[in-house]
Amino acid sequence: MSDRVQKIHSRVSHEGNLVMWGQLYLSNTGLTAGGWLVNSWSGIGAPFWTPKLHWLDKKENKLCHVGLEQSSMNLGGEDTDIDPERAKFIRATVGKWEQEWLAEEGKKL
Repeated sequence: MSDRVQKIHSRVSHEGNLVMWGQLYLSNTGLTAGGWLVNSWSGIGAPFWTPKLHWLDKKENKLCHVGLEQSSMNLGGEDTDIDPERAKFIRATVGKWEQEWLAEEGKKL
């Protein structure tokens, strides 16, 4: 059985010439913890990253290949060839976004 996830939050940010957007998804079925669909790339200059989609699994903290088809995400295996600096950038950015989201949600209580 595949998991059904719901998008609950979106963010875009940049650090120097590194750019990333992401969407936080939570599981509707409880089969997974959910995760982040992210796309990262660099602007002009090093490290010369082309846009690449990843799924950051919240339970296992793995960056996985992902493909999009109409209204579904197809998760592949873990991206073991990802540039370590890209992985570090993705995890740090998502960590920052999660702290911001928690602070925003806390204000609603």
